[in-house]
Amino acid sequence: MKHKKYEYKTLSQEEMDEIVVDFLKAQERDLFCHEINLARYEEMLKVLPPGPWRDRIAQLRDETIQRKEEVESIIATTQVPNKQRIEAALKRIKAKEEGLSGA
Repeated sequence: MKHKKYEYKTLSQEEMDEIVVDFLKAQERDLFCHEINLARYEEMLKVLPPGPWRDRIAQLRDETIQRKEEVESIIATTQVPNKQRIEAALKRIKAKEEGLSGA
């Protein structure tokens, strides 16, 4: 069953682009953190002796691999605006963030 696309009455295309770009940025942050954690866990597993702590790190590594795959899937299936609209949305988001921080 195909879903009917909702016709937005209050959100502009620019606002929708900003929402999608902000979402994508958050997912990329999440992915980057998983990559950092995965590298740490793999390094730790090279030197940790057998025992409960090593077992826990191995479990965290396995969970991180699964979560990384999930986030990559989310990113891959997110419909993003074209490059120009992404860049414009990033500029607007940055300007709003700077305005809120008083910079």
